[in-house]
Amino acid sequence: MSNEAAHSLRVSLVLKWKHDNIYDAKVSVTLTDTCYMPGDLRIGLPPGTLGIPEIEYLTFSFTHKGGMCGQVVKTVDQSMEIPFSDGKPNVTAFAVVNGEVAGQDTKPFPK
Repeated sequence: MSNEAAHSLRVSLVLKWKHDNIYDAKVSVTLTDTCYMPGDLRIGLPPGTLGIPEIEYLTFSFTHKGGMCGQVVKTVDQSMEIPFSDGKPNVTAFAVVNGEVAGQDTKPFPK
């Protein structure tokens, strides 16, 4: 898969209440080859992406190196604490590869 190819990754978001209005957000991304390198999970939209104010956005960044890649399927997880707000009852997590959105999942905050 070259760097110019479109990437399609499976993203899973799990929200778990911790205390007060703080939740643990776990983002799992299933990778399809050994050339994917995970980066950081952060709050915010991917660059160049528009959103709505009623959703909290998370971005999990990856790079994909060119060349020979082994065909190995594995899941990479990262977690972070995020605050609940009545104005943002849902969370969307994006997987971004080389600056392009490659998958997403949306969940409501659990009650």
